[in-house]
Amino acid sequence: MRDKVRILVVAIAILAAACDPGMTIYQAKSPHEADTGVTAGSSQVVLEVKTSHPLIGETKYAPRVRITNSSNSSITVTSVELISQGSTFVSNPPQQGFYPLQVQPGRTEDLLVWFDLNDAVNRTFQRPAELRVHYVEDKKEQIARTSLVGGPLNRATP
Repeated sequence: MRDKVRILVVAIAILAAACDPGMTIYQAKSPHEADTGVTAGSSQVVLEVKTSHPLIGETKYAPRVRITNSSNSSITVTSVELISQGSTFVSNPPQQGFYPLQVQPGRTEDLLVWFDLNDAVNRTFQRPAELRVHYVEDKKEQIARTSLVGGPLNRATP
């Protein structure tokens, strides 16, 4: 009888620990509708953030981000940051020396992005957040940006 109680207690503890529900974090608009932060007459830089499903208690956010340079000149990505509820988080990828990253005209590149958050992702993404990619084009500093939204795990994304 004691063995059955122990097994039951252990099984409940394992199930309780594994019940940290997930959430969905997605780009508010499709990449082609996204506000790129580029003014008229400048190059076209598009960001695409893949939908992710982290556990709500996680304090890291490492989305897959792709940048497309549709201009006629190369750009150099210098940094990536996340703005959420008045806090700014600078990407600190585990691979040192990833930035600056040069993106040739007409090319799409994956960005290595890792944010260490002050709070859990469900609190960080209670309101829409903004992902900003800083880059240099023709010796001018620019920012490409897109909005990220958090929602329930079973939410359909646009």
